[in-house]
Amino acid sequence: MQYTIKAEARTTIGKSANRSLRRNGLVPAVIYGRGEEPQNLVINEKEFSRLLEKIKGHSPILDMELAGKPIKCVIKLIQRNPITLNLLHVDFQKVHAREKISVAVPIILKGSAQGIKAGGILDHRLREIPIRAEVDKIPEHVEVDITELKLGHSIHVSDLKLEGVEFTLPADTTIVSVLAPRKVEEVVAPAAAAAAEETKEPEVITEKKREEAVEEGKEKKAAEKAPETEKEATAKKEKK
Repeated sequence: MQYTIKAEARTTIGKSANRSLRRNGLVPAVIYGRGEEPQNLVINEKEFSRLLEKIKGHSPILDMELAGKPIKCVIKLIQRNPITLNLLHVDFQKVHAREKISVAVPIILKGSAQGIKAGGILDHRLREIPIRAEVDKIPEHVEVDITELKLGHSIHVSDLKLEGVEFTLPADTTIVSVLAPRKVEEVVAPAAAAAAEETKEPEVITEKKREEAVEEGKEKKAAEKAPETEKEATAKKEKK
């Protein structure tokens, strides 16, 4: 599908000039290419916003109309106000035939995984994938068939095969998985746990006290016996 955007050359630069453009419904932009000087542009905010809606889920090559000439390009960077989300600036990159460029391509899942039917949970980790390819090899999106994906299994970057396309992420990067549902663990209620602890503690403490009491009793008997023996020995001496 063909997507177009109109642009005009911009001669004014600076914060004040850019604020003035935005007040008039325009957005400052720039376009650059290999071995070329960047060119300052201005685009219509509403037209560009409508274009963004059209290309959702795609990574298309745009046809920019500039000074009556078509220029093939891709969107490289969109800057927005962090609070209002209004457009602040857009960067475009020219693309030429047989020139490899790096772009991020959306990933679309196709089918219903076997693992989901078995009670698993789909974990779609990678929503878009960076690639490097010639302009005529860049797909609008990468389609991943998950029909045969079983419980506990994953699809990785290494499983993708596209002619003329280089995937720039590590081969073992996970794209999508089917996770096993977590087991519901039985949790003992705090009151029940406390009651169990109270039941155990008296038994341990009682036994310990019993042992201590026995030891104390032995010591007392020994202490009582010793003085009596000394007295008896003294009395015997006096009688003699």
